[in-house]
Amino acid sequence: MRRFRLSSLFVGLLILPFVQAQAEVVQVTGRAPVEGALSYAREQAMEDALHQASLQAGAQISGMQLMEKGVVSTDTVRVSTRSQVSDVEILREDTVNGMYEVTIRADVDEAALCPASVQSYRKAVAVAGFGLAQPQQATLGRLENIEQGLPRWLAAELNSGGGVHALDATRISLYQDPRRAPSAETAQQRLTTSVALATQLGAQYVVSGVVRDLALHTPQKTGFASRLMGFSSAPTRDFVMDVFVHDGLSGAMLFQRSYRTEGQWEAPRNEKTGFATPQFWATSYGNEVADILKRAAGDVDEMLRCQPFMARIVRARGNRLHIEASAAAGLRPGDTLKVYRTGTLYNLDLEPRTELTDMAAEAVVKQVQPQFVIAELGGPAERLAIQRDDMVIAW
Repeated sequence: MRRFRLSSLFVGLLILPFVQAQAEVVQVTGRAPVEGALSYAREQAMEDALHQASLQAGAQISGMQLMEKGVVSTDTVRVSTRSQVSDVEILREDTVNGMYEVTIRADVDEAALCPASVQSYRKAVAVAGFGLAQPQQATLGRLENIEQGLPRWLAAELNSGGGVHALDATRISLYQDPRRAPSAETAQQRLTTSVALATQLGAQYVVSGVVRDLALHTPQKTGFASRLMGFSSAPTRDFVMDVFVHDGLSGAMLFQRSYRTEGQWEAPRNEKTGFATPQFWATSYGNEVADILKRAAGDVDEMLRCQPFMARIVRARGNRLHIEASAAAGLRPGDTLKVYRTGTLYNLDLEPRTELTDMAAEAVVKQVQPQFVIAELGGPAERLAIQRDDMVIAW
């Protein structure tokens, strides 16, 4: 009988975090044992110092635990970084208690831990409607359409990047009271409605958000000389929004960030400007909002690149699997996907958690249809008890 080595991972651990730090000057000390030539110990200590310096700008931590017959056979933790270290200055070198020590000062440049080359498949992302925390602030300029207009613009920006396939779900609002989002959901910020939406649309992740502030600040009256020369100051308007990304499988929060800017609102007071109209973008305020939205889209796109590609199995019969992934995902015949079984685990508070078990099996893509993908296993799916709602994953 063929034995399979199973690996059980929780979804919260399976998702790799995105870490990005600002460029900075760091001072660290590298150490290495003096066991032979002093020059070799110095070289090893310098490598240790450079590695520590790069970790100062952020690290990616991933773990894997393999189980066989209920016993942990392998338990590994890996720390990686892609930060760039430059302008290294050696401050001190010495041998202390059999260890060679090198203290350096260096510039550590900001570097994304997940470059585009890491994952080539486009993840399906449902972009839901954004809540408006203070609707009365949208009256001036008639910006009430921001609840759908903003996420629709965000979805278009995400699609233009090519890293994700953003689906328009802006007609759906996930928060009954935007003022309390997302803390109004479950105690650990698990948005159960995001799971239902992701399942409905075949999405892997759900992007949502709240527009917190659109307040207008009327400028102080100008002096007589300024009025005489025709100078006037347009009012300043705030723009504050929160953006959230939830995992569509477990509902877990993967990303939460607040964005804030302001700009002059030069539109006539009685004009029905509307959000994302030519009149809106023509204002200084519109330019500032466009910049912040592009930044938010870039942050979401970069974060999602760190996540594995995942898709649900919608049918398993014989050695053939039907997978809920569209042609837009970028899958091609011959690609291989790892198969995971889904299950439910309850924590000490009896809260359900989604668990994925590595079935040590691969499915090879055979056909790519517009709305689904057909893949084949090396043996019958029944032998591994693979069924509907199990998952395939590409790292």
